Amino acid sequence: MSGRMTDRQWEAQNGTRSPLEAQEQGLCWHCSGNGVLYTAFGGIQRKVDCPERCVNGKPRR
Repeated sequence: MSGRMTDRQWEAQNGTRSPLEAQEQGLCWHCSGNGVLYTAFGGIQRKVDCPERCVNGKPRR
């Protein structure tokens, strides 16, 4: 078995916080403080910079 994650496992790295929960914790509402988003389709797994251009997962001021 390879060490590769399934698409579902890969996307689970985004976390479970809602945008409101992230904001209440002082984190970027879009990426929940990760600074990146994990996306996958058909075995192609990508890590994309947060489109909000947050600073290390914290909202820009």
